[in-house]
Amino acid sequence: MATLHETEQFEKEVFEFFRRSEEALLEAGRSWAKAVGELAPVEMPAVRDLVKGIFDFTEEALKTQREFAQKMLAQTRAAVMSAMPKTVRPTPTPKAAAPRATRPHRAAPSTTRKTTAA
Repeated sequence: MATLHETEQFEKEVFEFFRRSEEALLEAGRSWAKAVGELAPVEMPAVRDLVKGIFDFTEEALKTQREFAQKMLAQTRAAVMSAMPKTVRPTPTPKAAAPRATRPHRAAPSTTRKTTAA
């Protein structure tokens, strides 16, 4: 199993890859805008639509990658479990409900005041 340090290093490498990819895309965008700008002015609604399309695509790609990773983990676990002798297999645990994000509970302010004798 990966150690915390290995996990952190992997995360740093992934984010560095994202940063370099974004820089390359920005540079390509600048070059494209310069070439197109010489031919015709770029209108803002078209640019907004382009940005929206890029983020919609990225969102869908990320969703697909998440689903793939979940399937891969499930299949890997199944393969490991089937390769283990039955006497060594851990007992299955019931699926826990997904944790719900809740706000911290605040006590309602008291409407009665305690008075102290002076």
